[in-house]
Amino acid sequence: MKKITSYTLLASALVLMASCGNSNQSNTSTADSTGTAVTSAGLPPLVNSASGDINKFFFDLNEVGQTDSSVLYTAHSLYNSDTVGFQVEVMKNIPAGVAGDGRPDGEKGFVEGGVKFSSIGAPSDNFVKSLGTIFNLPTDGKMSSKTLLPLIFSSNNKPVDLSTQGTYSFKYFFRNGTGREAEMFGVLDTYKKSFELSEKDSTYRINIISSFEGK
Repeated sequence: MKKITSYTLLASALVLMASCGNSNQSNTSTADSTGTAVTSAGLPPLVNSASGDINKFFFDLNEVGQTDSSVLYTAHSLYNSDTVGFQVEVMKNIPAGVAGDGRPDGEKGFVEGGVKFSSIGAPSDNFVKSLGTIFNLPTDGKMSSKTLLPLIFSSNNKPVDLSTQGTYSFKYFFRNGTGREAEMFGVLDTYKKSFELSEKDSTYRINIISSFEGK
């Protein structure tokens, strides 16, 4: 396992890329909130065809419980006629990774397992199947029964406070058996009650599938 310190050289690029990604994601979310591309079931489509070569995955977010240190959500959307999704557990008060001057604040923004992903059964298996279809890659069609504990980087200039409404951006490093971590960007919006994941680029697709299959 790589040490967190090995990621600090990437932080400047992550802040820039996250800020660019947030602009695009915000526009898409606004369109969804007005009814554009929202299914009749009230769930967003998993993928917006206007996203281009980089796939962005959109989910409705619902709080389902809390622990002393985290908040549990379910994330759902639709792919074709199938409900897809998973459980998302987010640590309370994840520290800010970006200082007041807009630069990465050392190692503070890196948190092991700051956001956890768990299967909720058939919707999670459907998500893995949908990844195979979208990426045109083989899958077993089953999400791992083990909780996914990616290293995250919090590309925010304030701590994550889940007790209030807010929007928070993260970079994910999903470990898997391919030997290369699956890198993704994400947005958690407790105001719009939405959750987003997006590819860093298309070269990580096999790694993303391997991560969610637990291989």
